[in-house]
Amino acid sequence: MNLFNLPNSPILKDIVPNELYDSLLRESHRSFDQKTSAHNKNLVGHMKHEYFLKENMRVLDPYIRHLAQSLSANLDKGDKKGYNGNNYILKDLWVNFQQKHEFNPIHVHDGIFSFVIFMTVPYELNNELKIFDANGDHTSRLEFVYTNTLGRIVQYVLDINKSDEKRIVMFPASLNHVVYPFYTSNDYRITISGNVYGE
Repeated sequence: MNLFNLPNSPILKDIVPNELYDSLLRESHRSFDQKTSAHNKNLVGHMKHEYFLKENMRVLDPYIRHLAQSLSANLDKGDKKGYNGNNYILKDLWVNFQQKHEFNPIHVHDGIFSFVIFMTVPYELNNELKIFDANGDHTSRLEFVYTNTLGRIVQYVLDINKSDEKRIVMFPASLNHVVYPFYTSNDYRITISGNVYGE
């Protein structure tokens, strides 16, 4: 007897190199302090503090290209919005300072691929999960929403914990996703997001 998994779109996870992480975090804090490059009107996030990042675009680009090429090798043409090439470029980059109770409703991104880097996670997931006695724990998590091979709507939920700091998740830009609120910390959850296009 043989079982076959039908094709589906994967996501990619990696750990951002320390030097790159440190540089991104410094720029993120400068953007927050200066508040001169607000990005809120271009995003769906229900967050007060979202800012463009520009200084690290060129430094981050080779690393993001490498990840995009790795993810691209595991996708078919339809998952790449018809793009046949293997050359990618980072065009959009911003930072989110998410406060307690803020969230990102279900949405998609522009480009071929998108990513999120978890810079600072100010809570422990096990404390978040004690907040509600619900049928399904979504508190503080990142969730992807899609139809499976039978046409049913399913969710793939990623746990987000302090141990995920420096983790990057890259995914097809047209993949629906949600960022749920957290409740147990008064500090910011800092994430960096971006969009990758065909060159």
